[in-house]
Amino acid sequence: MIRYFNPLQWFKWFGQWLVAWFLSIPWKRASTALPALILTVALAILLFVSTGESVSWRNQLIRDQLATAFETDDYTTAELLIRRQIEEGDQSAETLFRLAVARHQQDETDEAYALMRGLVGQQRDPRAARWLLQELYDQKKWTDLEDAEQREFGQLLRFLSEETPDDLGIKQAYADYLVRTNRQNQAIPYLVQLASVQPMRGLQAAMISRQAGEDDAATRYAETTLEKVQQLFAEEPASPQLAMANVQALLFLEKHADAVRLLNESIGRMKTKEHQAGLQQAMGETIVVWINKIEAEPNETVAERLRVLKMLQVALQYAPNNPRVLSLVADQVLKTLESDDKELSKVRSALVKGSSPGIANFIRGTAALLKGDPDRATLHLKLAAEHLPHSSAILNNLAVAMAQKEEGDLELALQISEKAIESVSQPNPFFYETRGQILTKLGKHLEAIPDLERALAEESLANAAHESLAVCFEALGEEELAEEHRAAITDE
Repeated sequence: MIRYFNPLQWFKWFGQWLVAWFLSIPWKRASTALPALILTVALAILLFVSTGESVSWRNQLIRDQLATAFETDDYTTAELLIRRQIEEGDQSAETLFRLAVARHQQDETDEAYALMRGLVGQQRDPRAARWLLQELYDQKKWTDLEDAEQREFGQLLRFLSEETPDDLGIKQAYADYLVRTNRQNQAIPYLVQLASVQPMRGLQAAMISRQAGEDDAATRYAETTLEKVQQLFAEEPASPQLAMANVQALLFLEKHADAVRLLNESIGRMKTKEHQAGLQQAMGETIVVWINKIEAEPNETVAERLRVLKMLQVALQYAPNNPRVLSLVADQVLKTLESDDKELSKVRSALVKGSSPGIANFIRGTAALLKGDPDRATLHLKLAAEHLPHSSAILNNLAVAMAQKEEGDLELALQISEKAIESVSQPNPFFYETRGQILTKLGKHLEAIPDLERALAEESLANAAHESLAVCFEALGEEELAEEHRAAITDE
């Protein structure tokens, strides 16, 4: 009885049955059943092929038809085939992406955008994010985007920067987006990564760090940038772009002398006159930056003034028509007019002669104005205005000179003053003081008051403005206010 529970006995009996079954087959007549056997095997194979999930001939046929539909731009057929796939349970990102493309090509843009946004949000499909960027934002300016569009643009860039970390183009776009939206600190890691292939991105990171008060990090980024750019410049010493990149890094690190030296050496290496002219202008700009740095440190000695004027002589040699250089020449010459130092006077005269006619006459006219000679000042400032008709400083000084003449044309002076104010976006107190004084002389006291009050913001103009305000308020019957302004006049 126990043998019925023995597994080995069961295997023995099964083997005996199998042998007996095999021997019982009428093998002599087996050939007549061969076609049926072959048909059965063929049907089994066909059933496997037709119902296999991944190798279904039907699915393959749909895929082939779908590819043909896209190649021939038959998007209506493509949509029908895609929806058949979806009905059969195919919800893959590839299928939904194709459906969105097909709907977009049929001008069903809202549905296409919704499908693509779903792919980004639910299936984290980078290809859908790129499609949205290209279709929605590629041809638009940042200023043309609504707030919601700007947010989505940033979200797509952030998503792609996470999903495709090796895509430097996306990193660059996202870094620019962060800078644009005043999130500069968040942009720094991306800028540092970009610096490996775009060295000047490192200098951008340095500038942001300096603005944030992180001077050590700023210096580190700038020095790294300078090192990389110098290596590239050593390989291409005739490249004006690399020369300028070097100069920018050196100026950021306040190595002004090194920047001037590098420009001086590079100008001779340039292969075209256009490139040489560009670096010559850069030389003028660099010297201006250097002088502004010197000016920021209080040092009003004759030696320092002489040093600055000599630097400007060099700047004029390289960039005689550069507006920033010429403006600084005028400022520095006027600052030193009262000095009787012989060497300083000699360099100052040379600078005036080396300037453009417009700047030279502006300097001469302003100098005459400061010396109390309105007739000579008017002559030279009119000549300056002929050469530089859009210079607000020249127009303002010309208006002052004309108003100070004994029989000056005050109405014309007023027109010139108003033109000077209109020529700049943010007129300074000097311009308002000029118009206020002219209006006072014309007896237009009520109109003069607002301009004169604006002039009070400038300490050097305050006394003259208070004096004219006293005249205006007295003429308007406001004795108390007039007295207040007379009392505000201080002894200089």
